[in-house]
Amino acid sequence: MSNSNAIELHDVDKTFYTRHIFQKHEDTGRRRLYEKRAVHAVDRVNFTIERGEVFGLLGPNGAGKTTTVKMISGLVRPDAGKVFVDGLEVERKRLKVLRKIGVVLEGTRTCIWPLTPLENLSYFGNLRDVKGPILKQRARELLDFIGLKDKMNVQVRRLSRGQKQKLAVCIALITDPPVILLDEPTTGLDVQSSRAIRDKVIELTHERGKCALVTTHDMAVAQSLCDRIGIINHGALVACKPTDELLDVFSEQTFEFRVDRLPALDGLAAVPGVVGAEPCPEDDGPAFLLHLVQDEATRSAAMYDAMDWLRGAGCLLRSITRRQQTLENVFLRLTSEPRPARPDGE
Repeated sequence: MSNSNAIELHDVDKTFYTRHIFQKHEDTGRRRLYEKRAVHAVDRVNFTIERGEVFGLLGPNGAGKTTTVKMISGLVRPDAGKVFVDGLEVERKRLKVLRKIGVVLEGTRTCIWPLTPLENLSYFGNLRDVKGPILKQRARELLDFIGLKDKMNVQVRRLSRGQKQKLAVCIALITDPPVILLDEPTTGLDVQSSRAIRDKVIELTHERGKCALVTTHDMAVAQSLCDRIGIINHGALVACKPTDELLDVFSEQTFEFRVDRLPALDGLAAVPGVVGAEPCPEDDGPAFLLHLVQDEATRSAAMYDAMDWLRGAGCLLRSITRRQQTLENVFLRLTSEPRPARPDGE
């Protein structure tokens, strides 16, 4: 394992089996197997996460995100492959790994409901050998930053779903772990709390050198927070790149031209290097989209020719803007494709 990597997954694979059984037969008293189905949750996944990095793991519901997080944290055993956390193989050094990670799993049962937030943090801190004044100070600081200071002595059962989620984040951070796993950490949170968590994750990683893995369905959060993004679909990792590179790779060469009046676009589409031209909504005046080829030299020539064509058509050119690809569009494009076939035909 590389010294710069806090997490490594090598060909990790996991299949779950479900069984549906009839009720007991009235005469024989035996149960009959109705259906046995294999669900391939994670399909030979490989990726690494460096120290000081925020890694986003995105995918549709049921794609394998939570299973992957649970295998990293030692809660689920992979059928094949190896997982390393901070240089330790999870299967062989599970207890040591548990002391190095903080986990927020989707849902609100991370905390103990009869206890108060302060008691929860004291309990989980003591389990990880964080005690005394350090534990007390850290607990109060976390509750203050997350917005639960006024609820620190209220039983968790009386808190809202969003407040329970905030407490789950505090529990994950109470031991100041080097590796943080956040599965849908902003679910049910208000805007201010979501922003606070994002700022905290950036502080812990970029400023203090910790590693964070975040799963989320909020594409805006992922795009603004994550240094690198992996997209998982049907259990397989279909993309894994730095966020900017991922957007650039899938970014179409599309430019928005705003003009004083909309010309007949058929002639413009005949310009060499122009793939197509189409009008776009006139919210801010007449405009059209120009789709160009990927080759840089041909694209540059096509842009000059297009402007000359507009001048010849008597159009006043007001602005040209390149249409930037969004993470949501990239995500939809990658996850709409069918599951890739396995090399061995399984």
